[in-house]
Amino acid sequence: MKTLFRNIACVIALVSCVACSGTIDFETGSNTDNGNGAGPDTELPDSGDEADPMTQVPEGVLRIFADKTEISADGNDAVTFTVMFGSEDVSNAKTLQLIREYDGEQKYMSYSVNKFSTVTAGKYKFSAKYYYGGNNITDNSVEIVAKAHFTGEEKSYKRRYFGTLFTSTGCNSCPLAANGLKKLQSENPGLISIAAFHADMTVPDPMTIAETYELQSALGGFTGLPAFFWNMRESSYTGGNAFMESFAKEQAAYTTYSGVSVNTLKGADDLTWEIQIGVTSNMPAIFRNMLILVEDNIPAIGEYEQNGQNSSYVHYNVVRKVLTSVSGDKMNDNLPLTVGVEAKVVKSVTLDPSWNRDNLRVIAAAMTSEDGGNTWTVNNVNECRLGESASYLYEE
Repeated sequence: MKTLFRNIACVIALVSCVACSGTIDFETGSNTDNGNGAGPDTELPDSGDEADPMTQVPEGVLRIFADKTEISADGNDAVTFTVMFGSEDVSNAKTLQLIREYDGEQKYMSYSVNKFSTVTAGKYKFSAKYYYGGNNITDNSVEIVAKAHFTGEEKSYKRRYFGTLFTSTGCNSCPLAANGLKKLQSENPGLISIAAFHADMTVPDPMTIAETYELQSALGGFTGLPAFFWNMRESSYTGGNAFMESFAKEQAAYTTYSGVSVNTLKGADDLTWEIQIGVTSNMPAIFRNMLILVEDNIPAIGEYEQNGQNSSYVHYNVVRKVLTSVSGDKMNDNLPLTVGVEAKVVKSVTLDPSWNRDNLRVIAAAMTSEDGGNTWTVNNVNECRLGESASYLYEE
């Protein structure tokens, strides 16, 4: 009987050992402990990892998230934002706008854009606005740090400014804008290139071209003339004549890191021309080029008569032809420019015999993107008369 009790006690002790120590290899007597009171093949419960915050946005709440909080200020490295409206991703919605704050100033970015890159080092704060049954503003913001990008020895390119005027012979108030811009150019010699895109308004305008309406759509689909933009920047939209006050603001807000050269060569006859463009940069950014042919000194007589003006009125900066797309053509195989190395583009154009060749100018612009290639703005611009050339410009 004592032997029986001793055997029972051994069995109980063995079972207790298994329960406390995990598993036992009955052949070797070894003990494997997984630290959780479970064997190595036992499926452990979920450790309770933190839930994805993008899935935790309450309904009716707008919230912004970033895939990273630090980028290189090289013009290429970009942060991508995700904006959630409750459980819905509205990052590319047509009524969504990112709000960028830098150095105490707020800027609304283009609609449907959710990427940002820059060549200006510093701290940026982003929020967003989404229209859905009313304006919704994010209940949070995201700070992005753009770190300075080393480029070696920089060249001090002279900053020139590109202005786009939308006008029409049927617009009574447009001449005031055109004359104001001409005055602004004379007060800032060598700093401003203007391209006047004509549109039909109440009467057909003989200077209207198809690209007028393409560019109007690209710049937000505004209505009403005159309208003006600095450097193809949608946020710089100015109606009427307030653009004169906006020039100082544009000068203070944006700098350049590129230079542009342009050369014009006559072809086989007086109507055939070759346009050569060069772009160099302090930053390894991706560039596009835009090339525009404009004509000055067109008398406002006959079909060119201007509403509200007599025959002494003269049209200036009239866009006759856009040799690229309105958002610029790709260059350097759409790869970032090598710092200090010139990228070249050659275009050809055939003039309309009705244009006055002696009054034609070529405007060449270097364009970059700050939103991952959704929109392109002018980083610098240069111009020359047809038959002449313009070299890179540097600060003295």
